[in-house]
Amino acid sequence: MKINDSLTGVTRVGGQKTREAKGKHAAASVANGAADSIEITQTSTQLNILEDKLSRLDTSEPGKLEAVKQAIAEGSFKVDEEVVADALVRDSMENLQRQGKK
Repeated sequence: MKINDSLTGVTRVGGQKTREAKGKHAAASVANGAADSIEITQTSTQLNILEDKLSRLDTSEPGKLEAVKQAIAEGSFKVDEEVVADALVRDSMENLQRQGKK
């Protein structure tokens, strides 16, 4: 399995400038008697959540990444099941809380 820093150069989708441009276009449409409608889907919401999570990822530890790559290559990489289980439970609880707020 190859691990690389594929997040380098990832840009945010729908930045502030895009929202401003869309807002100006919508205002012009309403002024001309035309109205646009928008429907935010669950997929779009999930993409926004993932975008926020990606923006918070710490990619400043290249030494750690190299150590993990080497451990995997040598077959000595160990997964801490408790840490993984805790993260899954925490993530599931967060998802349930978000669903409850809808």
